[in-house]
Amino acid sequence: MKNKIFELFICMLLMGTFFVVTLETVSADQESDYIYTVSNGEATITKYIGPGGAITIPSLLGGYPTVVIGDNAFNACTFLTSVTIPDNITSIGQKAFKYCTALTSITIPNNVTTIGDNAFYSCSSLTSAVIGNNVTSIGYSAFYYCSALTSVTIGNSVITIGDNALEHCFALPSVTIPDSVTTIGDYAFWSCSALTSLAMGTNVTTIGDYAFHGCISLTSVTILDNVTTIGNSAFASCSALTSVVIGTRVKTIGDSAFASCSSLASITFLGLAVPTTVGINWIKGTPAEIRGHAYADSQFPAPGSILDFHGLKMGTVISVENILPLAGFTWTPINFTLNQTITFDASISNDPDGSLTLYEWDWNNDSVYEEYYATPTVTHSWTQAGNYPVTVRVTDNDGETSTTTITVPVSSGSETNNKGTPGFELIIVIGAIALVLLLKRKSKK
Repeated sequence: MKNKIFELFICMLLMGTFFVVTLETVSADQESDYIYTVSNGEATITKYIGPGGAITIPSLLGGYPTVVIGDNAFNACTFLTSVTIPDNITSIGQKAFKYCTALTSITIPNNVTTIGDNAFYSCSSLTSAVIGNNVTSIGYSAFYYCSALTSVTIGNSVITIGDNALEHCFALPSVTIPDSVTTIGDYAFWSCSALTSLAMGTNVTTIGDYAFHGCISLTSVTILDNVTTIGNSAFASCSALTSVVIGTRVKTIGDSAFASCSSLASITFLGLAVPTTVGINWIKGTPAEIRGHAYADSQFPAPGSILDFHGLKMGTVISVENILPLAGFTWTPINFTLNQTITFDASISNDPDGSLTLYEWDWNNDSVYEEYYATPTVTHSWTQAGNYPVTVRVTDNDGETSTTTITVPVSSGSETNNKGTPGFELIIVIGAIALVLLLKRKSKK
């Protein structure tokens, strides 16, 4: 009986200890202007109760490292003008700084990996935002309606720019999307009306619906080769847009993708294959004079054809700048003598963007090509020994030429025949000395 009571006591004691520990891990505490919780030895700010102004978030709270700025932690702190975030912060929660209308700049350190939805929503005085290099995603409406934002630096680990992420950032003049980004979300830059410069990273594959809708100062767009999808109304109502270049892998162009681009004069397709899906009204409201351009050997309709590309008339083909051919040659045998027939072969010559049509040979460096052929091989011999600069000139199918000159040594052959056995004279001398010594030895005996 006593043993059972003792066991029950121990069990209750352990349960009580667990309950106390659990309370300690989730209970809120306060230090200075911060209310925080501790979990697994790490502090999360849940609420800021200070007066605002310029603040530095402490790296420790209650002796624990501060690692998370929690959801709504600084929401509607309208007197907060600047905030310094310590390096040990790894996450900024949803609505963390929403409606901080006096906040003027923010630098997100490199240890932060996520920026939550609506994190800086309607920070209407924010002019500068630097996003650290370990952030992988910018959440939904993270910088929505930051109407004074003139500079944003997106870190080089960001993969996704979320829906509405920088919508209505009216003052933003330029944006560079790093190569790490693969997805630009729906409405991501909607109505960024001051945007004049857009540098899109090489690994973007998807441009979301309405992503750049209403960017009325954007004059040109280059969509790089990894993009496969241009969303519905992605660039609609970009009224200053005059030219668009579309990369080689675009498969889908959404409905109204370039609709109401009232200044658009040119759409250039760099791919040889046509996109498989093109939405209705994709160029509705563009000038009647708008023309498409593609390579002559592409699948797009030819200029002047009665056919068009989903309502887009095709203009002049893309001119291709000819790449010069490369000249070179070998010969066999490598070592040869006068009057010996040598085979010269210019097969190592090539034309990167076409074919070679002519091979010309100058045997004595007088700039006169004594022989010319449509094939790369030829034979030649010399009647006198010497060093002869040999030049081959190749011509490609566009008439461009290239030359190379190599000095070829021609031997008379007599040098080899007259040399005899190396060291023969030395052998004779040594033999004579040995014979003299032998005779002297015999005479002494």
